[in-house]
Amino acid sequence: MAGALSRCVREALERGEPTEVPGLGAFRVEHRSSQMEEPEEGGFSISPPRDEIVFEPAEE
Repeated sequence: MAGALSRCVREALERGEPTEVPGLGAFRVEHRSSQMEEPEEGGFSISPPRDEIVFEPAEE
């Protein structure tokens, strides 16, 4: 059962569709742009753009 639920949520997120599991919460994908950071030690680093899964628990 858990495997089927996990597969359904993953497939929906891969298509870019938010999905909700009653009693558990909602999942969605948010795109994060690349970021430039300047560490205290000097220099800089760039994090690449990425997609991030966001989970919001259900309110009970």
